[in-house]
Amino acid sequence: MERDHYVTANRAAWEASAPLHRRGASWQRLAEGFARPGFSCLDAVETEALEGEGVAGKAVAQLCCNNARELLSVKAMGAGRCVGFDQAEAFLEQGRELAAVAGLEIELVAGDVYGVPRRFDGGFDIVLVTIGVLGWMPDLPGFFGVAARLLRPGGLLLLHEQHPITNLFDVEQPDPLALRHSYFQPVPFEERRAVVYDGSAAPELAPFYWFVHPLGDTVTAALEAGLRLERLREYPDNISSVEYDVLATRPGVELPLSYLMTARRT
Repeated sequence: MERDHYVTANRAAWEASAPLHRRGASWQRLAEGFARPGFSCLDAVETEALEGEGVAGKAVAQLCCNNARELLSVKAMGAGRCVGFDQAEAFLEQGRELAAVAGLEIELVAGDVYGVPRRFDGGFDIVLVTIGVLGWMPDLPGFFGVAARLLRPGGLLLLHEQHPITNLFDVEQPDPLALRHSYFQPVPFEERRAVVYDGSAAPELAPFYWFVHPLGDTVTAALEAGLRLERLREYPDNISSVEYDVLATRPGVELPLSYLMTARRT
């Protein structure tokens, strides 16, 4: 199928899933949190990386920002101009609501991530990509090409993602630790259940698609986009939905469940 088909199908799934997130307990926690000055939803890995880079006064873009909770957290750390891009207008509306609660000014732009307007090129010191983005991307080189063109020379891409090894398992099966899929899955998984993170029941939707990108493909795509790799660290921490917690509970065995990659535009 063509890239546009996948993008359109995935956008529809996210728009349909947005109301479920708005009604969930996690939304209430976010709304209550952002009402407090300085609130951050960033985890320790992301916070350490951003503090190490320094964000005060810097221009930050987030690709596929969802409801902008991470972008707002970066803004609360003292970042300057903050712009979030996402395909789902319904999630961006939630982001605008959180921004109003927090009293923070950010810009949120709706549209296909592969078509981010050229007026934003070279405008950012940091491009942030967080959990659950790459699996929705049918075109990895194209995605990193967009990230690279948004950065100023010397600017940093910070990617904190679910480790692709998690795609080997089906955590909803009776034996969630059994290997069921290839690490080199050649075609995307077709999904139908609405996207939720808290383990709650989700209605069926029209088909949408999840892509498996081996870690080597991710690094190579970043390099070919003109970015210089600085750091690649793997962690046993589950940063995805609660169903994957089972992969972190096998006694004496630690799987790489997440990773942090930083790369700089040359």
